[in-house]
Amino acid sequence: MPVFALSALSALWLTAVDAPVTSVTVYSDRARVVRTARVGLSGTQRVELPPLYGAVDPSSIRVEAQGAEVTRVDIRPVASEALPATEARRLVTELERLDDQLSELRAEREAYSAQLAALGKVRPVPSDEGVSSTPSTSAKGAPQAQGPSRLDASGWRAATDFVVETTARLQAKLREVSQREEALELELSRRVQEARQLGGTPRREGLEVVPTLSGQGTATLTLTYVTSGARWFPAYELRLEPEANRVQVAFSGRVSQQTGEDWEDAALTLSTAIPATATTAPELATWKIGQRERFIPTPAPVSDSWRAPPPAPPRPPEPPDENLRMRARLLSLTGQPAPAPASPAQPPPAPARPPVADERTRNQVQTPPGMSNSVIVGTVVAADTKKPVMDVVVTATSPNLQGEQVVVTDAQGQYRIPRLPPGVYTLRFDKEGFRPYERPDIQLRLDRTIRVNRELLPQGSEELLVAATPPTVDVGSTSTGVNVDEEFIKRIAVNRPGGKGGAARSFESLAELAPGSSGSSGGGSWGPSVPVEEVPVGLAPPPAWQRPVVDPRLPASLAGGYALAFSSQRPETVRSGKGERRVPLFTETWPVQVERKLYPALTPNAFLVAELRSPSKQVMPGGEAQLFVGADPAGLARLPLVSPEEPFTLPLGIDSAVRPVRNVKLVTSEKGLIGKHDVTEYLVTIEVANPYSFALPVRIHDQWPLSRSEDVEVKLVRTEPYAEQDPAKGTLMWRLSVAPSEKKVVSFLYTVRHPKGWRLEQSQ
Repeated sequence: MPVFALSALSALWLTAVDAPVTSVTVYSDRARVVRTARVGLSGTQRVELPPLYGAVDPSSIRVEAQGAEVTRVDIRPVASEALPATEARRLVTELERLDDQLSELRAEREAYSAQLAALGKVRPVPSDEGVSSTPSTSAKGAPQAQGPSRLDASGWRAATDFVVETTARLQAKLREVSQREEALELELSRRVQEARQLGGTPRREGLEVVPTLSGQGTATLTLTYVTSGARWFPAYELRLEPEANRVQVAFSGRVSQQTGEDWEDAALTLSTAIPATATTAPELATWKIGQRERFIPTPAPVSDSWRAPPPAPPRPPEPPDENLRMRARLLSLTGQPAPAPASPAQPPPAPARPPVADERTRNQVQTPPGMSNSVIVGTVVAADTKKPVMDVVVTATSPNLQGEQVVVTDAQGQYRIPRLPPGVYTLRFDKEGFRPYERPDIQLRLDRTIRVNRELLPQGSEELLVAATPPTVDVGSTSTGVNVDEEFIKRIAVNRPGGKGGAARSFESLAELAPGSSGSSGGGSWGPSVPVEEVPVGLAPPPAWQRPVVDPRLPASLAGGYALAFSSQRPETVRSGKGERRVPLFTETWPVQVERKLYPALTPNAFLVAELRSPSKQVMPGGEAQLFVGADPAGLARLPLVSPEEPFTLPLGIDSAVRPVRNVKLVTSEKGLIGKHDVTEYLVTIEVANPYSFALPVRIHDQWPLSRSEDVEVKLVRTEPYAEQDPAKGTLMWRLSVAPSEKKVVSFLYTVRHPKGWRLEQSQ
């Protein structure tokens, strides 16, 4: 055959190749997987790669080749392989044959058992010695019944041999049948497992990637894609060597995944980055300074030219042939219920892209999926005049809110903070000429609207008693509303608060005048209520912006915004849905100067700490740390984010060999001639012993009480040796070095003077 004919024929070939996972980059909530395959080419050839199951993003699939040219890549949705008819028929035949053979063997075994039971009942019975074998007559001449006849001794041996031989033969047959039955049951068990695996495996949806390559010789094909269902957490192990003043820092990642595919001997890279999806940079708007205490520029919505791809053509329905019936028959032979018929496989949904912001969508705020609809609204008025105050900066903060939400009041003094996650909030009100006010502990629940009104005190005014009422649930704002669209805005003039004509109306007043709302002044019915369109009041992010939701335990949060990457020391295997795998990343040994921090008044424990500048050459994300002193566990700690050469305190656990002893001696005396007072002297001594063969740096913390009454006088008399003092907090600190196998004592004396008969109490 000519060479060109072979080349043309090779273009029609579909070569199936194995493409194992060679490297994986694990992010906080997803992973980028790389598969590699080697392909022998002779011209243009289509290559079939293994199907990709799980939550694979189709837009992230990339195919590259070294030694060949990628001319085309076909991606289509597929389902896992249907039930193989030939294999299923073979298993059904095998299962039925084994069942029949087992039934025959069990019947044969029962027959042999019955024969053995019958032989056990056959045995010769000897006659009595005093009974004659001939008939006898009674005294009256009547014949008497004869007893059992006595066997001839020559027949006993033949009967016994027959029973013994037959029993031995039946027992041999029974053993043979039992062995055959056991072998058939073992084979049946294996066939049942195969049938359950073949008939019970659910169908999985996935993607099939078929690239077309052009080239000659061997080429290396690389398939890259992003899938969800993977995560990792930073973990540290700190091991202190007390005598050498060194600490071993072992950093690893706890990796787990449920992507639907196993990563076998793959090079892992653990990253703290969040894969970005934005592709267009924002544009700076004109920044005009007005008469406001605070001003934050509001970016305009950024248009995105991406469009969702057209839906893939529907898959043809599978004909109801022997497939389902064969699967049901196969599972019935294994004692499993038949599966319900699956619906036709649907292509995986395309990743959602934000729509293009036009004039209509820019005036409407769409709540992203999964984001809460909780809202805080209210009115701000002056405490003296009870008139609304405009341009008040209202700042909302919460532990559940990343950053802060800032809005300003309109001409009616009204504000609205939409799209808030549930949690406990703090509101701050700032306005030039008024005293700032902060309202904490505002409980906001899911998909609820609460109203928080506030009266502001003017600067320099007299103190006014303002009773703060708890926020109330605004039921009307979540039941009816107005759909603010382009046509509505053209008919009713609405200006931005604080701008030109800003005193006309606000969006809050428009909602009150909405058709069907309780504030409507019309007399008739306006028709059914419509959902509220959330319209931002004041300064707010653009509608296209979505607040990232990242768990504070994930690397993206623990890295403080740094995009860090750590490579595994060797290829690792992480299987889908098989739990967590600890992956070692790096190990370093740092020289440290360890101190024991002692708090004798609170605990007898000695806390090991080391204050140092990070000697590592890379940024270390925060995370949980297991602490060891030598080979002994010393507790758990949480490390912060640490950059190279950054000073920080390294917790190293508890030293159980060092235990301070604190003693208090008090003496009370009475002083004064007219007004009697009690004066009590408190002498506190603290002893620290060093059990080690090296000098022990320690830092002792203690305190003396502070008085909150003019009638109670507390005076620190002396400290031995001299201690660092903080009179505002009443704390003392000694820095000592205890020699090997020695003991040091520190003490301090203070007095408490109070009227006679008083009972003193302590408080924090």
